[in-house]
Amino acid sequence: MTSDSEPTARWTKDKAGATLAATTGYFFAFGPALETARQLIPDYPHTTAAFVSLVVAVLAYWVGLRVMRKLP
Repeated sequence: MTSDSEPTARWTKDKAGATLAATTGYFFAFGPALETARQLIPDYPHTTAAFVSLVVAVLAYWVGLRVMRKLP
C-alpha cells in the first residue's frame, strides 16, 4: 500500500493524444524518408529513415501535447 492520497494517472487524455500523434508522425514520415535516404545515403537507408522518423515523432509528440493541453 502506498500512502498517496491522490491517485496518479499514467495515461491522461493529453499523453494519449500526443502518443497517437507521435506514432502517426513516425509511420507517415518513414516511407518518404526511406525513399529519400535510398538515393542520398545508399549504404544505410533504413537507419537514416528511422532516425529522421524518430525526430518527426518527437516533434509530433511535443506539438500534440501542447495542442491537447489547450483543449477542454
